[in-house]
Amino acid sequence: MGSDVSAVDPRLAAAVEASRRWYDAVAELHDLPVRVDDRLWVALAEPPPWHSAVKTLRADVDAAAALGVWGDRTGGSVADSFGVLDLAGRGFDLLIDATWVYHPGVTAPWPEPWRVVREPDLLTRWCHRHDYAGVLPPAVLDRADLHVLARIVDDEPVAGAVVHDAGGAAGMSNLWSVSGVPTEADVTDVLACAGVLLPGRAVTDYAWDEELAAVLAAGFEPVGPHRVWRTSTPPRRPEPRPR
Repeated sequence: MGSDVSAVDPRLAAAVEASRRWYDAVAELHDLPVRVDDRLWVALAEPPPWHSAVKTLRADVDAAAALGVWGDRTGGSVADSFGVLDLAGRGFDLLIDATWVYHPGVTAPWPEPWRVVREPDLLTRWCHRHDYAGVLPPAVLDRADLHVLARIVDDEPVAGAVVHDAGGAAGMSNLWSVSGVPTEADVTDVLACAGVLLPGRAVTDYAWDEELAAVLAAGFEPVGPHRVWRTSTPPRRPEPRPR
């Protein structure tokens, strides 16, 4: 694409790196073989639900490179981490048009009634409420870098999120609420949890529509586009550009 990788906003770079680490962790939980370099994250078998098979890691990755690693898949999605690909003419539809967000982090007391999920039964109920069955196996509870959070009311999870150690930042993901949309208060509480679990870290995520409004209201800053393209048919691969 001719993009200057060195010119990428460091907040955006931190968000993309946090997302890559989340994909790495989920792949490890499922014994999913992957191939990763500084340009692309590629699942070598079927990824778990809600996760893409290919993720771009640099702004200068073009459609030829992204689809060149697609293999013989008959369906799935490409996570365009910099919002620069146009796969509409290649058999893909735009599934998610989101925005990466960044927060410098907070120092605040642990919010009640939030807790870290440590019991398999609560994890099962959390996944059921979030429509996340098959994504987080019980082994997630043994990972020191992954923290599944739940807001508990009357012994039931009514909101949740995941915070993970992404090196220089804390990755936030999977915000949900039984109301359908996480509130600004939910996001603020998860920020506080992240500050306790991973003190001194910035927090990153991506969001769209009503959830984006909630995270921006909680003090996150938009730092770049993130799009996910989905296909249910073998894609048309563009011809590589001459080098």
